[in-house]
Amino acid sequence: ARSTAASWAAVPHVTQFDEADVTDVMAFIEKNAPKAEKAGAKLTVTAVITRVCAEALKRFPRFNASIDVVNRRIVFKRYVHIGIAADTPRGLLVPVIRDADRKSIVDLAKAIGDLAARARNKKISPDELEGGTFSISNQGGIGGVGFTPIVLWPQVAILGVSRSAVKPVYGQDRFEPRSI
Repeated sequence: ARSTAASWAAVPHVTQFDEADVTDVMAFIEKNAPKAEKAGAKLTVTAVITRVCAEALKRFPRFNASIDVVNRRIVFKRYVHIGIAADTPRGLLVPVIRDADRKSIVDLAKAIGDLAARARNKKISPDELEGGTFSISNQGGIGGVGFTPIVLWPQVAILGVSRSAVKPVYGQDRFEPRSI
């Protein structure tokens, strides 16, 4: 709670709400879930988003940075360590997947499942909760159409994801159901 309050006070927060058509992502997950299960992972939207974010952070390094307040400078990271918010009986914890840009979607799915389970079961070590360069908070499991996640200082950005819903989308002269 102290860390979150300090982050809220230290980092200027700006929220941008957008919708994305994730119909093809959902089809990808459905198609590849059996392969992931054979490898010991549960393929989820969060794993796919983590993979996409890892690539995006390499292309847009200003989001893979931290603020050095003392020296008044931005520190660009040469690694991509993504924190994944996990709801636990002790509150929100953010375990960090190190070198997320070097992992496959299946490896990310395994890591997310493992870290989240250990966070919930009090088996996570303090160093696994540190060093993130960017975070993702997926509240799709609890619903809602948007929220404002708190950037974890000294990070400069966080991605908040809400539940998808099937909506009619106009394309090619007709409406069709799409996951948004």
